[in-house]
Amino acid sequence: MDTSSPGGSGRNSPAASSSKSPKTEAERRFEEVQKQRLAQRVAKLANKTHKDRVNEFNSHLESLSEHHDIPKVGPG
Repeated sequence: MDTSSPGGSGRNSPAASSSKSPKTEAERRFEEVQKQRLAQRVAKLANKTHKDRVNEFNSHLESLSEHHDIPKVGPG
């Protein structure tokens, strides 16, 4: 284990990946857009409290038809 070798962790280092990246320009743009969309989703979820999420889920359940109710099993 020689830690002084320049290629020790070359696969994960940003300097090595940026110098000769096998990705095309379209692939890089696609990944950038994916990162932006993920950041937007996280920001949107971070704005809601647990109470807001529970209220939203309950209102969704109330809007469902009775077809989705648990059927009675057995006598009574």
